[in-house]
Amino acid sequence: MSDAPMDYASSGVDIDSEAEAVSSLIGSLANSVRKKGEFGAPVPLPGGFGGIIEFGDSRLALATDGVGSKLQIANHLGRLEGVGIDCIAMNVNDLICVGAEPVAFVDYIATPKTDPSVHSILGESLSEGCSRSRVTLAGGETATLPGIVKELDMSGTALGWFPKGEAITGERLECGDLLIGLPSSGIHSNGYTLVRAIVERSGHSLVEGAPFDTSHPGREIERFPDSEGEITLGEVLLNPTRIYVDPVIDLILECRGGSGPCDLSDIKAIAHITGGGLSNLLRLHDSLGWHIENPLPPHPEFEWLAKSGSVNSKEMHRTFNMGMGMVIAVSKGCCDSVLEWISERLTGTSVVGSVTDDGRIVTHSDPSVRFDSY
Repeated sequence: MSDAPMDYASSGVDIDSEAEAVSSLIGSLANSVRKKGEFGAPVPLPGGFGGIIEFGDSRLALATDGVGSKLQIANHLGRLEGVGIDCIAMNVNDLICVGAEPVAFVDYIATPKTDPSVHSILGESLSEGCSRSRVTLAGGETATLPGIVKELDMSGTALGWFPKGEAITGERLECGDLLIGLPSSGIHSNGYTLVRAIVERSGHSLVEGAPFDTSHPGREIERFPDSEGEITLGEVLLNPTRIYVDPVIDLILECRGGSGPCDLSDIKAIAHITGGGLSNLLRLHDSLGWHIENPLPPHPEFEWLAKSGSVNSKEMHRTFNMGMGMVIAVSKGCCDSVLEWISERLTGTSVVGSVTDDGRIVTHSDPSVRFDSY
């Protein structure tokens, strides 16, 4: 087995090129025909975790995403029970970052052939995802596209809302604000092109027991319905993405109503740690930096991936969430009360770092983990 170092780009996904392509796309888009003050007019949003439009005294937020190449593992194993949860999670977790409460979701499923049994499983998974995120499944589209798609693909769009003037954007961040890290349930739905390449190199079967101790504080592996015996590697890799509507939206709603552990203005910024890893923090302010002093413990699968693929620490933290799926930046004076409030609802939450004035950069207790671009 080769021990040459692996990274996301060599496995087929170049984050830098992807970012350049997105910038090119955005630069080519025409301005909205909706003008300021009209329903549907665009609202500038630092950070880009969702698109915001005007809607009277409210603001509507939209996010769209898919499950990515995690679906290739699910398709290979014929285990689709969690992919609807993943699809909804990747969308609603982005809406949360701007302070929007998710309210509705629509899905898009493309398949090479129609199979009622597959669609039944997907429907159950979407229903469970809607339940966890407290949204209405408002509709969707299923396309049978032989010759265009070779295996099932899924994406969707989520709609959320918040009162005018109450967006959470990071604009009010200050040096000394503290960072609260919320634990992930595992790999979530990013980096699976690299995951699949590492699994292939390792030679380990997805249907065999995981080659590591799968236990991790505060998380459970959601097993396939008919599973028996030890937890398989496939079950670990397909563990559904954690949905953070509870507790994050509950925190926002209580603070907005005056009964929460802090004022709404003390919640400075929220980042979904997805593709790009910790570099996502750079999206939230144009001059301040971020230091992760006490990172949450990574799940054992991350350690196995790093070892099996000879992936260095910086690449791991740029590709994966490394145990922390979301970060909330809050005022220093109310951090303890916010931490206590969240910890009662999500064990494993802790203060992981602070906002710095050392320039727009992410630093880490591991000095090799350093990001100055997203």
